[in-house]
Amino acid sequence: MMVDISKRPSAPWHLWAIAAASVVWNGVGVWQWYQKVTGAPAYWGALTMEQVAYLRAAPLWTDVAFGVAVWCGLLGALMLLLRRRLAFNAFIAGLIAMLAHAVYVLALSNGRDVIGAGGTIFTLVVTLIFVVQITYSYAARRKGLIR
Repeated sequence: MMVDISKRPSAPWHLWAIAAASVVWNGVGVWQWYQKVTGAPAYWGALTMEQVAYLRAAPLWTDVAFGVAVWCGLLGALMLLLRRRLAFNAFIAGLIAMLAHAVYVLALSNGRDVIGAGGTIFTLVVTLIFVVQITYSYAARRKGLIR
């Protein structure tokens, strides 16, 4: 079914605000992942010896899951900014990858001990932000704000 673009509602201010904030938020996540996998001294130097040992001993799939989460988050944010329906799908994929990573850190390893309460809360906040992005992109899709 073809959608007549001329009948699509104009984008409200909150779509642009949420999309822009999502690009920045997820861009920071991609930058953090990039620093981690490239061995950037600034990233690794900010960690304790225990955190470095934990991250280096983690299975490869956890880095892959973290990478998929942040890249899908950035893709979803860019799709939202471009008013594309695929934003919803990208955010869903990002959430699934984030949950896989979080399960390892919070349940399958001693990650809670290593990252502490602040790291645990941050992991939950990241998950919550994915849920908000999914909810918003779904609502925008239903209202025809994104195509």
